[in-house]
Amino acid sequence: MSQKELDDYCLLYNDPTHHVDFLDSFRTFYKEGLFTDVTLMSSSGKIFQCHKAALAACSHYFKVMFTADMKEKSNNQIKLSGIDHSILEALLNYTYTAQIKITTKNVQCLLQAADQLHFVSVKEACEQFLVRHLDVDNCLGMHSFAEFHVCPALEKESRRMMVSKFQEVWTQDEFVDVSLEKLLYIFSQKNLNVWTMEALMQPLIRWVAHDSRNRLEHIYELLKCIEVDVDENYLRTSLELHKKHLLNENKIQSLLYYALRTKSQEVPKRSTANMFIVGGYYWHPLSEVHIWDPESNTWIQGADMPDHTRESYSATSLGPHVYITGGYRTDNIEALNTVWIYNTETDEWTEGSPMLHARYYHCSVTLGGCVYALGGYRKGAPAQEAEFYDPLKKAWFPIANMIKEYGLCSVALQNKLYLVGGQTTITDCYDLDSNQWIELAPTMERRMECGAIVMNGFIYITGGYSWSKGTYLQSIEKYNPESDKWELVGNLPSPMRSHGCVCVYNV
Repeated sequence: MSQKELDDYCLLYNDPTHHVDFLDSFRTFYKEGLFTDVTLMSSSGKIFQCHKAALAACSHYFKVMFTADMKEKSNNQIKLSGIDHSILEALLNYTYTAQIKITTKNVQCLLQAADQLHFVSVKEACEQFLVRHLDVDNCLGMHSFAEFHVCPALEKESRRMMVSKFQEVWTQDEFVDVSLEKLLYIFSQKNLNVWTMEALMQPLIRWVAHDSRNRLEHIYELLKCIEVDVDENYLRTSLELHKKHLLNENKIQSLLYYALRTKSQEVPKRSTANMFIVGGYYWHPLSEVHIWDPESNTWIQGADMPDHTRESYSATSLGPHVYITGGYRTDNIEALNTVWIYNTETDEWTEGSPMLHARYYHCSVTLGGCVYALGGYRKGAPAQEAEFYDPLKKAWFPIANMIKEYGLCSVALQNKLYLVGGQTTITDCYDLDSNQWIELAPTMERRMECGAIVMNGFIYITGGYSWSKGTYLQSIEKYNPESDKWELVGNLPSPMRSHGCVCVYNV
């Protein structure tokens, strides 16, 4: 090495633990009250000694307060109205540790405080927590909460829950307490999953009857919103005559029925959901993603599935994501525990956390904001293990063992469980209310390893393999639970079996 090279020699040292040590030191300063230069007071009067620099680094609210020309800039004590001491303490612990405990009890207060004080990362974490716990019994309240605090992900997913499961949502207790503005907003959604005018009028009647004295005057605006053709003069006269008496649901329903100009009115056709066909098998593994709009009967293609040299995997959807789990390698029948996640909104694939157990010919379903992988096969024998994936924790957890029959599909519709596909054409239905199994109209084809979904109030089964014919199937059958009939409604882009088939509602 020359003298010049020696003189110019330089080492840029990067301490990999510096940021950890730095944070640990500030945490110690906070606990021991060293070098603090500001005091925060909660709404209950509890005080916390803090560092302006640390607060400003985590919160844009405090950064502006301590740098802009505000009176708090020179104040040594700042009172934070409306923030409980336990919530403020949690946010300060996050400031000095980068960790915060979010629970079902504190999440809403924590999000409100994080929104007020501009702790952006904490607010986003709370928002994802609430998305994870969305259900039909809280989506209405969560949608209003999301709108007020500007939480786009929570707003979108609560809206998806409202429109896709509206017939369950309107039977919940919180439905009768929504405002007129919220009800008009729901009824105005073009992708509301309601397909008969009668089904749309029932929630309207329930809401009005809950407080008929104050809500009866809004019935005309609501009927106009859902585009019901009624004799308004007759209805006004009838309601006026009965105004002296307390109008219950049955009476309002009766008066509305007689005011209808046409007794059976259809809701205008609209696109509420798309069917996603992922991969499959047709003499060789398929990688394509095909998307079908049942109203226009058109197909478009999405991004190909990665790592597609496998078959007999399972597919389910959660929000805008499609989860492809397990399967086996086509060349050596090696069971897989791999998981791929397809984002239907961005048309992108990402690899997910692997399952605890490899499996194929298994069932996957979504429940309570989680993805469940149930039963299946491994090394040619039934696999009893079952597990679920928590998308918030990005990890799989074991549950009680079970066995799932080979080649059969299960779907849920209107509080009933339907079993379709397999080696027969039998359609079995379990009614949770009556605790009975009944046999319904048979399918038109025997379909081993077919796909099955519920979409827009109907059951669709797709493709599969016909043992009797010895061929792969391309057709799509639709089941109408009202008429108990199956009919052919279209074809897949190609014959296939072992494909993923899911429904994703548009929002």
